[in-house]
Amino acid sequence: MITAQDKILHVASKLGLTSLKDMQASTGAVYDVDTELSGTIFSQAARHANPSATNINENQFEVNEALLIETISFFVYNETAPANVSIENFQQVYGSNAVIMFDLVIGNKRVMKDTPVFGAGSPFAFANAAVTRQPLAPEGEITVVAPRHQIFMEGAGILIPPQVQWYVSYTIYNVVTGAIIAPTDTTVLGCYLFGTRVLLNFNTSI
Repeated sequence: MITAQDKILHVASKLGLTSLKDMQASTGAVYDVDTELSGTIFSQAARHANPSATNINENQFEVNEALLIETISFFVYNETAPANVSIENFQQVYGSNAVIMFDLVIGNKRVMKDTPVFGAGSPFAFANAAVTRQPLAPEGEITVVAPRHQIFMEGAGILIPPQVQWYVSYTIYNVVTGAIIAPTDTTVLGCYLFGTRVLLNFNTSI
């Protein structure tokens, strides 16, 4: 079985980054919001000054810094909410028939193409749902299945290597009519990339 660390070290070896094995790896995440309504996330991260919208200054890592993506998560970012930011329910904003179709581009390679992420479950969709029941419903009877604030897919297993730019492009569709659902300037789409991240601190004593 190939571990996350094995995959990172293999790619580093191919890139000639021999010192990566001496770095500390841990769980990490990067996030960004498409505040420009450009249809891409992470590509304009340098424009952001607000940590509620992004935690990166540019969409590439430094030397000996990398991220093995294990989970890709999307969320709706509302800038008009109290305190100027909140995370909204995706289906309440875009409708129960909405689906995100996204591409993940690393360097000049499209490593994921036309990948669907739904806000509520079906056998062929990556999704999560919060299961509840009405107060007067019989014990154990499921009466409401509602999407959570974030929707995600797991098991991506894709490595973003050092010093290579990346971004996510997306379109929101109505799966019934096929129409494109346009985001508004107040409820825009954001994305998290979770996984194993190599940090710029040494694992061995100096």
